Amino acid sequence: MRPFHDWLNRLLEAGESVQEAPPLLSSVERPAVAARLHAAFELHALDVAGPPLEFDAEAATDAAVILATACWLHASANGGDCVLRLDAVPSASAHLSADVALRLLPSVYRRARMRAADGPLTVALDRLLRAWPLSGVLADMDGAPTTVPDFRHAGLQMLYAERLASTRRAGWVPHGGPAREWAERVFAERGFDLPEPLREDARV
Repeated sequence: MRPFHDWLNRLLEAGESVQEAPPLLSSVERPAVAARLHAAFELHALDVAGPPLEFDAEAATDAAVILATACWLHASANGGDCVLRLDAVPSASAHLSADVALRLLPSVYRRARMRAADGPLTVALDRLLRAWPLSGVLADMDGAPTTVPDFRHAGLQMLYAERLASTRRAGWVPHGGPAREWAERVFAERGFDLPEPLREDARV
């Protein structure tokens, strides 16, 4: 079995997930993986306005393991008893740190849904992406996130609004507060009409 670090390097550098066995991240290898993710986070954070955010190594590393697991389950067509859960406290730092890996999950979700719309992998990815809306907003999903997209950070609110403008899913439109204000601003700048958000009783 190749080291997890090798898989991660290829993913981050070439955008390819190549696996010969289910992913396994040992405790010995975890610090090196966290360091590689930290470097990727530093580059990713350059595109985020506002006060700098600290790197959350636990959120980033666990998110990378989730991505590797999802890629393996899809490639092996084995989604039985699929559980994909990120237990990190969803702070602004955790959202951006996890996004280094989770922003790639929507493409896995799309492929899993094409194979089996109600399959266990599709359902697990749907649940995870709705819980982490900074990344989930990139997915082609109806309904709404299960976590309110209020990141308490102007740069993340702008990033969320920019991603929302690319999908324009009504269910992901914030109902109010700074998140709504940023969405209105970004949509107006792009000449788009902001969709009316779903009623609370229609949200997932």
